[in-house]
Amino acid sequence: MYSKILILTLATALLAACATGPRVETIQAPGADLSAYQSFAFVEPLGTDRAGYASLISQQLKFSTRRELELRGLNYVDDPSEADLLVNFQAHLDERIRTRSVPEPYMGPTFYDYRYGYYSPWPTYTTRTEIEQYSEGTLVVDLIDAARNEMVWEGVARNSVNDKTRRNAARLIDEAVARMFAKFP
Repeated sequence: MYSKILILTLATALLAACATGPRVETIQAPGADLSAYQSFAFVEPLGTDRAGYASLISQQLKFSTRRELELRGLNYVDDPSEADLLVNFQAHLDERIRTRSVPEPYMGPTFYDYRYGYYSPWPTYTTRTEIEQYSEGTLVVDLIDAARNEMVWEGVARNSVNDKTRRNAARLIDEAVARMFAKFP
């Protein structure tokens, strides 16, 4: 009996872990043949760099993106002038507010209070508004045709950000980049 409960608990935890991943979207420029590109480099400075130095987010994005592009057969070059594709990143954090109206039955004092204890009339309904404030992080990976200076592919990942996701930022950025490039043609 305990083994069934343990298996059910583990399965629920696994499903919950899968459901919390980022929302990923990608878009490709019409007519762009991404298989024609053979090399890539990172733009200088990256959109995620601040105050003249490489941020921790930039370092993780470079590591994860380089791995994904090399897995797809592209070669990394140090000099952006020698690359077919240029890679840039953008990251930002937005404060959001989510509201929703929730119907609630109301059985409070009414004209029919004399029925209390014997039977009750049908419930009336009121609405309660729930307000939730949260942070949403967005990561963007841009691939730019170096010769034409035009974007040919973009991957975007969005997810709620809280203290737990901040502590696990490197792992979550890596997973988000992998999910973006899973949709790479």
